[in-house]
Amino acid sequence: MADGPENCEDLDSKPVDEGTTDSNSAEAEVAQLKDKLLRLTAEFDNFRKRSAREKEEYRKFAVEQVIIELLEVYDNFERAIESAKQTEDISSVITGVEMVFKQFTGILEKEGLQKIECVGHEFDPFLHEAMMHVEHPDHDENTVVDVCKPGYYLHTKVIRPAMVTVSKKAEK
Repeated sequence: MADGPENCEDLDSKPVDEGTTDSNSAEAEVAQLKDKLLRLTAEFDNFRKRSAREKEEYRKFAVEQVIIELLEVYDNFERAIESAKQTEDISSVITGVEMVFKQFTGILEKEGLQKIECVGHEFDPFLHEAMMHVEHPDHDENTVVDVCKPGYYLHTKVIRPAMVTVSKKAEK
């Protein structure tokens, strides 16, 4: 008896409302996407914070090797000062200080520091800061004739412009 009342369950059940099922599945999908968005936002925020911490940590210790090398210069300056206090031979003190200075500049140059060459070159506002203008018969107008304070590059970037004296036309 396949057609008996036992098999009429399908007939007695309520008709399926497809709008409700679609609405429930859409709400579930929206909730799932919101959850995913919140997780991604939190992951990105954590990544950003971790990157900032790592950058700060790197910045703190990026100069460590240079500092270690400069400690040698520091020690040599201390020895030079102690030696200068105990000797009458000024020339040996000067020689010692010159050696320490050479060691110091060698470290800076190895790290990419270069002095900006100025005298005889045309004034360049990206490399020079004009402190004075003077009439100078041996130089063309707008030529650097003297350096008041040297300027420096670090690799290719100007980290301090040179303070210079620049030639100008002679007033008649």
